[in-house]
Formats: sequence, structure tokens, C-alpha cells
Amino acid sequence: MAQNKTQQHIRTLDIDKKIVANIDNGIIVLNKELNIYHYNKWLELHTGIQESTILHKKIDEVFTSINSKTLKRKIKTALRIQTPTFYTASTSKYLIPIPINHLNNSSFEYMQQDISIIPFDEEKGLVALILTDQTIMANTNALLEANIQTIKELNSELIKEKETIDKKVLVIKFDKTFRIVDVSRALLKLLHYEKEELLEKNFLFHEKYHMSKECQMELVYAMKELKVLDFEESTLSAHGHKICFKSTLIPEYNAKGIHIGFIIFRENITYSKRLEQSQEKILASSRSAAMGEMVSMIAHQWRQPLSLINTLMATLKIKQELNLLSNEDINEAFKKIQTTTSYLSDTIDDFRDYFKPNKKSSDINILSLFDNSIFFLKEEMHQNNIQYKIEVAGSISINTFKNELLQSIINIIKNSIDAFMLSPIKIQNREITVGVEKLKSHVAITIKDNAGGIDKEILQKVFEPYFSTKSKNGTGLGLHMCHTIITGHLKGNIIITSENDTTTTLIELPYKILKDKDESSLPPLF
Repeated sequence: MAQNKTQQHIRTLDIDKKIVANIDNGIIVLNKELNIYHYNKWLELHTGIQESTILHKKIDEVFTSINSKTLKRKIKTALRIQTPTFYTASTSKYLIPIPINHLNNSSFEYMQQDISIIPFDEEKGLVALILTDQTIMANTNALLEANIQTIKELNSELIKEKETIDKKVLVIKFDKTFRIVDVSRALLKLLHYEKEELLEKNFLFHEKYHMSKECQMELVYAMKELKVLDFEESTLSAHGHKICFKSTLIPEYNAKGIHIGFIIFRENITYSKRLEQSQEKILASSRSAAMGEMVSMIAHQWRQPLSLINTLMATLKIKQELNLLSNEDINEAFKKIQTTTSYLSDTIDDFRDYFKPNKKSSDINILSLFDNSIFFLKEEMHQNNIQYKIEVAGSISINTFKNELLQSIINIIKNSIDAFMLSPIKIQNREITVGVEKLKSHVAITIKDNAGGIDKEILQKVFEPYFSTKSKNGTGLGLHMCHTIITGHLKGNIIITSENDTTTTLIELPYKILKDKDESSLPPLF
């Protein structure tokens, strides 16, 4: 009798079984005791089990792999708060074991599923389980994870190679103003100099007394034209010993293809070492590592919005099935989907253009930019109980390169989130606060977190390439790339300070990006 009353109740809800039968999802109606009241055609087709054979049976008796305790808890939660809850394929893998027969090279034996639990009737204790096939997406994510791991391993090898180069290769680097910015340990050892004795010195002034006039002229021309030059030179060590080199001058570019200085690889002619392979690796390391960071971030950013789109579609389907779908529901869902897919497209476009120089600047609203930056981070902040606040004094706009600034802000806020997660102390009131102030000559943006602060020794190294506090999970390029983008391309400044367990990142940006002067017209060198 109770079963007949329940069946009659379901019929009175005017469910159009033709619609349910043609939906490309599995649909099961259960009560909170896990008894089955509906099992649609999609599930009959994929499981080979007919509805008539399992009606009113408990689902965990039909599919013994189901964790009935967890499922009951989620059903009770959905009924209590009258809001959908769900399993995701990334955590539960599958609810109903359905063998995969149609995919080649699949990483999985059973269909990977997202399960949405929709409140159906609180009084009767009924819910609808919407099962969505996520196998293709799960396979894609598995492949992406494998590729990310490969890139991380390559980055690790590049970092080790950089250390090897520093110890064994004779290298000196200077910026576009010819200020020496780095000297390898191998060259310092050969010349018997301390690094501090050479850093900040003008390379041309330091070397011109040891070069022939002909070599000087060739070097000047190569620098002006940004060309590679092979030449021979000699210099004196700190002890006054003359050392001869076979050298190669190479223009250096950052990850976005912007010229930032020069690298000279030196070969001690006495030992006749060939350095071509090492030269290629050191030039490729920064771009390969930066690409690895970008791929990793895109992978992280894509997971949540794709799950959001899937949940929205599932909700629309079940509301349509129940004749509860309104134009307002459709418009709201379409608006969210359009916003999400537009941002996903912009992320890929930005990745594609990331290494292309000469992007066009545009007018952007700072508040809107931060709204975009936390679009994919707010869920992670919510999961980690982090409060996000932004304080903007009125409407503030600047003319700059939007995507590059957006990527930098995302990176900085993501670092704050990671700092909370890695903090050894338990922080009760976790906060990330953004402030924007309009000054006379520039806009000042501050990003603060109370994640425990940064040690002074670490603070001095945060902008160095390959420096990371995240052990194997970090390549040490995030803040380095932020510094390169903000100071190099955006013509701004970035400073990080830490005091009383609070870390503050200050970004100063001009109101308008000025066009660069012709960098090929270098000033006289001597």
C-alpha cells in the first residue's frame, strides 16, 4: 500500500517520462533510506538492468560498491537545506559501476561520474540523483596531470642544469644599461673575484682596456643590432694574470620576448671547451619553466568552471523534467555559463599570446580587474575559510596591458592562499585584503594577507628565478615573472614587505603606459 501511494505521488508531479527517457544522463529517484522509485532508460541501457527488476529495492543492495553511509548523509543534507549536493568524478570516481567499452586508451575501467543530488520532495524524503558521464573529461584531466608532471620534472632538471652551469660554465650577464647583474661561480673562481666586486659595475668600462679596438667596434655593432657575436678577448684576473677567452655574445630576452640585456659565454681557450649545448639550455630554461607555470595554472583554473557549467546544465535538466524551469532560471544559468566560457577563452588566448611582445594596452577598471582575478580563486578561498576584502576609493581606471596585470594579480593572491595552506600555525581569522589608492603620479595597489609573514632571509630572494619555499611543488618562477611583467612591461614597481605575521605586496602602476623608445638606438658605448 505504501508503495502504491508513493507511485501515485510521483505521477501527480506530472513528470514527462518521454523527456526523462531522452535525457542523456542517468536519473534515479531515491528516498532517504535508499529505496529506488525511478530508474530511467539511460541507466537501463548503460547498466543492462531493467527498472521493473529493481523498483523499491535498496540501491546499495543492487550496487554493493556504493558507500551507503556517505550517500545517506548527502541525501539528508540535500533534503534539509533544500539545495543540491553532489559527488564529483575527481573524488568519488563513480557511484554506479558502468564498464567502459567505447573509449580507446582510457585510464579508467569504469565510467567516471558526477552525481548531482537534487531535493525532490522533503515531506516524502525523495531526491533525484542525476548521473553525468565525465569519463572523457577525467581522461583529459589525467592526461593533463601527466603532462604537468612531465613539465615539473623537466623544470627540476633545468634547475639542476642551471646549478651545474653556474659551477662549470663561464658566464657573465649585464642589462641594457651594461650594468653587470650576474657572474657565474666558475668565472669568479677563474678570475679570483668575489661577486660583489663585479656586480653593478659597467661591463664595457670594466673590459674596454683589455679589448682591441677592432673587437670593441664589433661588440658595439652587435649590441646595437641585437645580434649574436663570436669574438676573442683577454682580461686580467684579480691577481693580475692575463686570461684569454673565446667568447659568444647573445642578446637575452625575458619569457615574453622582450629584450632585457646580454649574456656572454666565455670559453677558456686553454681548455678548449665547447659550450653550445649549455648555451641553449640556459636560454631555454626561463621560457620552458614559465610555460610550465602557465599550463599548471590553466589546469587549476579550468577544473572548477567546467564543474560549474556541468552542475548548471544538470540543474536545468531536472527542473525541466519537473516542469519547474522558468525563463529566469534559463537566463541566470546562461549568463553564468557565458561568463565562465568567456573567461576560459580569454585564459587560453592569453596563454597563446603570452610570449608575443607588443600587446596593445587598453583602459581597464581596477575593481573589475580584481573581480576577474578572484573569479576562479574564490572557491579555493572559501574552502580554506579565507575572507577576501577589497577597498577601492571610487572608480579608478588605468591604461595598461590587462591580461599581464591580471595574471600577476592572480599569481600574488594564489601565493597568499598557498601561504595559509602551508602555514605551520593555525590562523583563526584568515584574511586577504586588497586596497587601491589613486595618487598623483600613479595608482598604488596593496595586497595583504595574515598568513604568518615571511622571514627576512627569504624576503630578499622572493623575486629571484628558481627560488621557491614550496619544495617540489614550486618552480620558483611565479613572483619572478610577476616582477618581470610589472617592472618591465607595465613600467611599474612591485615591493613585498612582511611585519607582525602580515605580508604586504605593493604594486605601483602609471596611469598610462608610455610607448618605448627605439631600443636599437643605443647610446655611445665608450
